[in-house]
Amino acid sequence: MKSKNLIEVTDFTQREWINLIHDAVAYKKNPHRTPNRLKRKRIGLVFDSNSLRTKLSFETATHLLGGTSYFIDVEEVTHEKDGTRRESFEDIIDTMDRMIDAYVLRDYSREMFTIFKRKSYPPFINGFCQVGHPSQALADLTVITWKKGSYKQLNYVGVCPAAGSGVMESFVYGLLLLGQSITLITETGKFTGKNKDFHTTVKRLCKAYGGMLNITKQIKSTVSTADVLYVDEWWENTPNYLKRNIGQYRVDERFLRGAKPSLIIMHCMPAHPGREISLEVMRSKQSIIYDEAEFRTYAAMALLSYLKK
Repeated sequence: MKSKNLIEVTDFTQREWINLIHDAVAYKKNPHRTPNRLKRKRIGLVFDSNSLRTKLSFETATHLLGGTSYFIDVEEVTHEKDGTRRESFEDIIDTMDRMIDAYVLRDYSREMFTIFKRKSYPPFINGFCQVGHPSQALADLTVITWKKGSYKQLNYVGVCPAAGSGVMESFVYGLLLLGQSITLITETGKFTGKNKDFHTTVKRLCKAYGGMLNITKQIKSTVSTADVLYVDEWWENTPNYLKRNIGQYRVDERFLRGAKPSLIIMHCMPAHPGREISLEVMRSKQSIIYDEAEFRTYAAMALLSYLKK
């Protein structure tokens, strides 16, 4: 396996990112085309929080590539049932390093993430450690390419909280790395970003590849020209916040009034029907959220194959 951690979309060159999209499309066409790519390779899925799509997609991807996956529940390993601490993160990682060829890490505490970043072998893929979600961004751009025939010459719009999210930030990076542009709709017309270097990175990518990031609070004029609408999670759910912010920014029939019939609607899931998106829109013909979930497997296959090359 390569001695390279895959922490964010920006760890790839433009050519590598394009090749990954093409590779994921090829896996959609034939998931069984490289059945021995990970033969005798062991992939450790180290998670400290709940996961459906990330866990299942990497387990499935490892199986289809001929490898073996091992799921490690961090809480179960680090603590006894009464809450007593069993062993340190360093002990766990130093042990697993001798038995695993590569990792997928989901660590909301970011304590293990910090330790993993100190080393490059065995390599790890960031499976969403609050900041950044490269496998999600790859799946998103691959399913768009599959549905639209190309990721080029499309008007991309995102709807998200002004505080930002690792998912939306990785999607933005992925588009800018391709030289594409995106407009984010937020409740304040601003975007802070979870990553402290977000705006610096955006400027660098725009300068290098020619894309652009626009941020607005205007809904109607922005949605009317969109080809792709990416709906992000809105985690804060206190009554005052929801009443003040979410109502007009909830993606429902009213929000989509005037949108193109050809618009495709995305959401990384899990979604909160009635909060950031209505159930009717989630289940509509324009929604591709379950296709998006399916493509998580092909993206995982492409990333694992990349580490193996």
